[in-house]
Amino acid sequence: MTNMPELEFIQISIPEEAIVAITLNRPPVNAFNPQMYHEVKLAFEYANAPENRYRCIILNAKGKMFSAGNDISIFSDDAVYQNPNYSSIVDEAGNAVLFSEIPVVCSVNGACVGTGFCLAAVSDVVVASEKGKFGITELNVGVIGGAPEAGYCLPPKVVRYMALTGNLLTAEQMHQYNMVCKVVPEDRLAEETLSVARDIAKHDPLGLRCVRKVLLKIYDPNELGENVDYSSGLNREHKKTEDFKEAGCAFREKRRPVFWGR
Repeated sequence: MTNMPELEFIQISIPEEAIVAITLNRPPVNAFNPQMYHEVKLAFEYANAPENRYRCIILNAKGKMFSAGNDISIFSDDAVYQNPNYSSIVDEAGNAVLFSEIPVVCSVNGACVGTGFCLAAVSDVVVASEKGKFGITELNVGVIGGAPEAGYCLPPKVVRYMALTGNLLTAEQMHQYNMVCKVVPEDRLAEETLSVARDIAKHDPLGLRCVRKVLLKIYDPNELGENVDYSSGLNREHKKTEDFKEAGCAFREKRRPVFWGR
């Protein structure tokens, strides 16, 4: 087996033989910064290594929410957010889940928005607690993003509503729209997620990897990638505007933003 990487914001554990858990752990809300994006990639590389013989990945999170998305503080740091490679850093995490060679079961409790929502959207199976809430909230802070990943698993009108309003939908609503497979009480979330992972991991490892390739062929990731790239390009342009800066400032200051259309 390859050595488990030493990571700061991501925990890796082995709940059972052939199952590996990758846990978001950046208190208090598991908000993503560049290092955390990269650590998701490293964790998935470890989990996917054939010599480690894992057959299923559980993607979950510590704390009362799955993830609040991007760390808002980096929006005011031009050295980070204005970096032309920032979009590539963000894509590392999403691609790690999307192109995983073994199946991914995402376990969601509490808010799952922004980047968190995108990771859940490209997982194979999503199990959520009754307290789960999902959203494409990026526009609330002036960011363009999230809709392409939502379009990978949700009906078009639902994607439009979520992307344009930034409003959250419940786990039960996501179940009705077929993004969430199971909605369970909070105290049963870990157990139910592990049960799904067991049902997957009982199959032979090479067969699972083949099925994962078939699924990627059916649900074309190249089209998703093109849409994400287009969204990222628009986001790079939008982040140069005064309105983008105002949205971030208003969010941090907990006030209503004043936009000028420039």
